[in-house]
Amino acid sequence: MTHIDFLTLEIGSLRYRIDARDSGINLAVPQIFKPFLAKEPPLDPLSPSKAGDLRLVLIDDPQIFERARGVPLCRSEVWELWRDDRGYDIFFSPRQTPPRRVTIDPSYQSGTIAFDFSALNGSDIYPLASTDIRITVNWLARFGDLILHAASIVVGAEGYCFLGESGAGKSTLAAALATEMGVPILGEDQAILRNLDGEFWIFGTPWHERADRCLPQGVPLKKVFFVDRNLAPGIHPITPSEGVQRVLQTAFIPYYLPEKLPLILERLSLLASTVPFFTINPVLGSGLSSQIFNQQI
Repeated sequence: MTHIDFLTLEIGSLRYRIDARDSGINLAVPQIFKPFLAKEPPLDPLSPSKAGDLRLVLIDDPQIFERARGVPLCRSEVWELWRDDRGYDIFFSPRQTPPRRVTIDPSYQSGTIAFDFSALNGSDIYPLASTDIRITVNWLARFGDLILHAASIVVGAEGYCFLGESGAGKSTLAAALATEMGVPILGEDQAILRNLDGEFWIFGTPWHERADRCLPQGVPLKKVFFVDRNLAPGIHPITPSEGVQRVLQTAFIPYYLPEKLPLILERLSLLASTVPFFTINPVLGSGLSSQIFNQQI
């Protein structure tokens, strides 16, 4: 078996460089994450980090429960976010096996992943399990970017997002359209929304149940649809302000970081002025796909 002690994941143009070279730990890569492994050009493990490039080093610490954590920003039964007196963010996962603590510097360029190595009993580990999405939410907020609760597809070189609450039917709609039109699914449950060089892009993420329904690529965002089965069947344009409100109701918004919210709202206002918003109550097989793809709305 190949020993993996360094890997780089690229998710939404953010790069996680996980460094276990001095730990003796073998890193595991979940199957659904493998398409997100950075390939070309290879990153030098010794090169300094830069913006959008976070190097996390594994360290052995059996006493993470006893360590001071600073000021709590967000706490739940399964994870916590603290900020210490240096401005470092601390993601604490007390119920994971083994429990772990990820500490990240204020620039989001370097940090550590600490846990009790002996608790592994020689097993491989993906050390950011369940924590990577939480880190990504906070990391994206630095740029005013977001993770959307959305299914998304790629048509040509453009992306179409379908947002909605759990159970609204967005994943079913995306899958049906992908099958009917022969287009790929970028993601069935989350999509990263970023503004890069003045243009809005959506990216696939690895946080899905099915590996065949997510891709690591990003594409320019063409349209946003809000799946709403309480409306009359069909597709209806909505105002920019209503679209922004609907995004705020479904996206992963770090409200516990009030200093980041003005930039997020500024970006959403820009999104509303450049990308059209619609509501959709799909009746599959009724020709909605042609309305979406052939620009009849």
